Amino acid sequence: MTEQAQVPPGKKGNWGVKIILVIVALLVAVAAYFVLGAILPRWWSDVIAGQIRRDLGASVLVGMFYGFVFTFVPLVIAWQATHKAVKWPLKIVILLVAVAVATPNLLTAGIVFGSNESAHAGQRTLSVDAGFFTTWTAISAVAAAVIFAAVTILWAVWRRRGKQMKALKQAELERVRTAKAAASTEDAGNGTPAGP
Repeated sequence: MTEQAQVPPGKKGNWGVKIILVIVALLVAVAAYFVLGAILPRWWSDVIAGQIRRDLGASVLVGMFYGFVFTFVPLVIAWQATHKAVKWPLKIVILLVAVAVATPNLLTAGIVFGSNESAHAGQRTLSVDAGFFTTWTAISAVAAAVIFAAVTILWAVWRRRGKQMKALKQAELERVRTAKAAASTEDAGNGTPAGP
């Protein structure tokens, strides 16, 4: 009986293993942050500069495209996680997909707001080779967020109105049924045949 009450040796070591795994994962995440922070801003600024090639018109159009598409689409994807039928593990996956789709705008924001050497190099590249890109990316991203908010609000109002109309129709139907039932009861009590 005393052997069954004892905790198996494997259970005692699980907490230690979990703590070590969490520490290792945090160290890998921090290392990845610094490595990617040193590489991605330069790489992304070179990609954008290669697409625009110092053409100011292309700079505006490419900035508008990236800003709008890679803000609006991630917001639509993330909105799917708000549905009641979606369970938590799937909500996390949906949010991770939304963040992944928003990567171009996140990379641009990392260049604009970054303070490390790689971000400053990216800022110089974009200012010389893609003059209006960051400005129009920001303007289009704000426009996409405003349009998404407006569509979401209109959708919520439309759904609420639909539910109210359905409830009103149901109440009217119940009222008509009650009135018919009362009329037929009254007619039966008076001895007159009920109407068709």
